[in-house]
Amino acid sequence: MKLRQNIIAFLIIIAALLSFNLPGFRPNLFAGQWNQLNTTGSVPHLKNASVIYVPAGNKMVVYGGRTAAGTVSDMIWSLDLSTNQWSQIIPVGGPNPPPRYTQNAYYDSPGDAMIIWSGQGASSALYNDVWFFSFSTNTWSLLWPDGNMPGVPLQRYGTASVYDTSNNRFVTFAGFTSSGRFDDTWFFRTDFPEWFDRTFTVHPPKRCLHSAVFAVESRKMVIYGGQDTGPLDDIWSLDLDNFSWGNYAPVLKPPARFWNSMIYTGNENIVIFGGLGGSAPLADMWKFRMSLGLWESVNQGSTIPAARWGHTGIYIPTTDKLIIFGGEGAANYSDTWEFTNASSIGIEPISSNIPDGFSLGQNYPNPFNPATTIKFSIPLSRGVTEGRGVFVRLTIYDVLGHQAAELVNQKLSAGSYKVDFDGSNLPSGVYFYTISTTGFTQTKKMVLIK
Repeated sequence: MKLRQNIIAFLIIIAALLSFNLPGFRPNLFAGQWNQLNTTGSVPHLKNASVIYVPAGNKMVVYGGRTAAGTVSDMIWSLDLSTNQWSQIIPVGGPNPPPRYTQNAYYDSPGDAMIIWSGQGASSALYNDVWFFSFSTNTWSLLWPDGNMPGVPLQRYGTASVYDTSNNRFVTFAGFTSSGRFDDTWFFRTDFPEWFDRTFTVHPPKRCLHSAVFAVESRKMVIYGGQDTGPLDDIWSLDLDNFSWGNYAPVLKPPARFWNSMIYTGNENIVIFGGLGGSAPLADMWKFRMSLGLWESVNQGSTIPAARWGHTGIYIPTTDKLIIFGGEGAANYSDTWEFTNASSIGIEPISSNIPDGFSLGQNYPNPFNPATTIKFSIPLSRGVTEGRGVFVRLTIYDVLGHQAAELVNQKLSAGSYKVDFDGSNLPSGVYFYTISTTGFTQTKKMVLIK
């Protein structure tokens, strides 16, 4: 028996040594990982700018915002995501929109154009004008003039909106006006320029500096957070066909914030990063599953962007990456980061049934190369019953007891879950995974063979 164990251990060590020369070996590839992009070209620090993704040319386009000097900008910057090179887009002719920040921007795919509306400019000027920038001609066109008038939303900044391409319109909610914060809902037709008020009795409370995404599969605009007398933490959805609002009201949720990035990764999944939690910048990442109405904290790994607010963020479906740029925190940032495998991050709930007790399943497959799945269950406990959730930690250790990875480190509601572990950057060998929570700890063994 002892001889057999020694032979197995020897074979595992040999496999570990050979794995670095095996075809297809992939070093340092955790599922979901931040990498700072080594960009070229000159781009200034910007906060409270707007951003769009332009599939033609695979470019991220950033417009407006505020600089480190506190001045507002009307410049257009483009980052080629194939070469990671920044360049400035110079409009031809004029007139151009006045410089501004916190404006909303949308990509109009049929017209290959950027549409912007609202924002705040110099001397606290507020805007409600709508502009169209053609990438083929590098020219601006005015779709709707600036000014407060009947049948039009008041001039504002810090609103949140989405662009409904199929109906040639953008839909917007709330913002800060000359009369304070509002709670109104409007849409603007871009093909037949006209405003329509869709403010009904049930809607989110007034706010500004919130964020929004368009969940295309369910045709919903989802808004999160923002500010009123302080930072907010609620999340709502608007049905874009009948303009009815619904409040998700999750029990567990991120700390309240505003000026965060909010990105839709498809399949009714939303990711937020950073923001301003009152007076302190944040560097946390959370995932919201619309179908379940659940938030979960995302373990970002050891290398993450500095805490910040006012940064921009996009999602690239073809490469499954999040990109963030700029913002402000302990410093004024002009750095660019990407988060890989964005759609697969987080812990997946696998059953709505409440289990009778804690459990930790055997990983499958086992042995594995390079990925495996671990399932675990959380019953109703005193903390979960009272709506506070229970703190759960799931960690991976090598045979020497060194922590190799941390898969879960957050509060969870009662239920059954699964989480994937990618051991691509680890050598072959025996590993142990341990779940620990209030009143329960369990450890199991798994084997990575490459």
